[in-house]
Formats: sequence, C-alpha cells, structure tokens
Amino acid sequence: MITLKKQFINSSLIFGILALLGVFVIASISCKSPMSPGGEGEADIIVYNDYGESLDIYMDGNFQFSLGHKSYIEIDNVSLGTHELEAKRMDTEVIIASATIEVEEKVDYTWTIDDLPDINVTNMYGETLEIYMDGDYQFDLVDEENRWILDVPYGERFLKAERASDSEQVASVTINITENKDYSWIIELLKNLTSKF
Repeated sequence: MITLKKQFINSSLIFGILALLGVFVIASISCKSPMSPGGEGEADIIVYNDYGESLDIYMDGNFQFSLGHKSYIEIDNVSLGTHELEAKRMDTEVIIASATIEVEEKVDYTWTIDDLPDINVTNMYGETLEIYMDGDYQFDLVDEENRWILDVPYGERFLKAERASDSEQVASVTINITENKDYSWIIELLKNLTSKF
C-alpha cells in the first residue's frame, strides 16, 4: 500500500512537471522573440497613419495594404537590408510620404505618416512683421519670435513678410513643398533685404 501511494504521488508530480514544460515550449514557440538564440525572431515594420485620410502603403514598389486614418498595420517578416516605403493617396500615384528603413536586426521598426507639412517662420528682422502665404494673411510676428503655418498643401508656396508699421514688403521666398516634413523660413535684416530658408 505504501509503495503504491508513493508511485502515485511520483507519477502525478512527473505529469505536472511535463505539463508545465509543454505549456512553456508552446508559449515560447508562439511568441516572437527578437533576442532568442539562433535568430528565431523576425523583423517587422509597423506603419502608423496619422495623415488625416486613408492611404495605400507600398514597400519596395509593391503594394502592401490600404491603411485608414489613425490605424496601424504590421508588415511581417521583413528581410534584412534597405527597404523603401511609400504612402500614396488611395487609388492614385500621388506620393504623400516616403521613408527608407535600414533593417539590420530582427526587431520591430516603426514608420509614422504624419499630417501635412508645416512651415516654421522665424523673425530676426528687428521689427514686427506681417506674414503672408500665397497672398493670404497668416499672422503678425514680433522680432525674435517664431510661429508655424500648419498643414501646408504640396506644391510651390509663395511667402512674403511686410513691415507691420507701413506694409512695405521686406522679404519673400518660394518654398516647394514636395515631402512630408517640416520646412522653415528665417527672415533676417541683410543689406539686400534677402532671406534664407
């Protein structure tokens, strides 16, 4: 009787240990682990769309998926190397944003597609200026102040600065908005009343 009881306890203990080991093995196989030995993990690119409209996502020239605003999707098991990503307006060839990602490890990479570009205007002219874009008044800018023109459409944008005191134009610039990035314009008092950006 005593021997049978000991055998029953020992076999129950062994069965429990084997069950726990089985659960551990299944869990470790199903989880991605970029740090696991032998490179068991995979490289993924997570694409976030914060642009304001749905976009078509391409990688290396190949369509991947359509992605709604405020959504994200993962491109799974990306090979090591350089990958070119593009976001296009849905069902068109209009490129909204692009990025180059160097995939060097089997880890997660991210690409966030932001809203339209902005222009940061800085006044170093010495007087308060009125800022215009494409003929439309934007704001007054005191000396040594900077402000943003938000959500600037793609294409050539003509900016000008006028003195607030007499509306005389003191600087202008044309900025070609071609990429989904922020631009800047610094207005300085130079001999020829020029500016740089």
